[in-house]
Amino acid sequence: MQHMGMLKRILHYLKGTKDHTITYRAQAAQDKNIFHGFADAAHANCDDHKSTSGYVFLAAGGTITWRSKKQTVVALSSTEAEYIALSEARREACWLRNLSEELGFPQDLPTELKGDNMGAIAMAWNPQFHKRSKHIATKWHWICDLIQYRYVRAESCRDPEQTTDTLMKALTRPKHKCHTIEMGLAPV
Repeated sequence: MQHMGMLKRILHYLKGTKDHTITYRAQAAQDKNIFHGFADAAHANCDDHKSTSGYVFLAAGGTITWRSKKQTVVALSSTEAEYIALSEARREACWLRNLSEELGFPQDLPTELKGDNMGAIAMAWNPQFHKRSKHIATKWHWICDLIQYRYVRAESCRDPEQTTDTLMKALTRPKHKCHTIEMGLAPV
């Protein structure tokens, strides 16, 4: 019954959004960065206790790439889950920066990536030894180098401004509508 209820909600959502498309707007000349992103994580689902990571990158007022995926490891804290999500989003940011540079549109400033977990952002900015984070695999720590070389910039955003929540969790209708509009998704 639970799955049938979920299926009905999905079908109802698809019916209500069948005329929606991603729309883009011309960017202002003073915008030095072509794109920016949001990263978030939903800590420990009830099945296997693995968290879900998600990110959204926007350019010209519309979504250019997004992802929501279960993490491959069990995070011991919400900060670790968010740190892994930031790392995965930074990998996508590097790929987007390289693509835009190959197309002749280099990103002049560090790519802005917003997250809502202050602990994860603090670890990304300051790679000093943290007593409670020594268990985090070193493969996630390469993001510190990207910040140091000014390739990306981790910024905080409050939870109500976290656009990635649309991919991560069930939201109230007004909040969902607000985030889908931020992603450039609107009816034709």
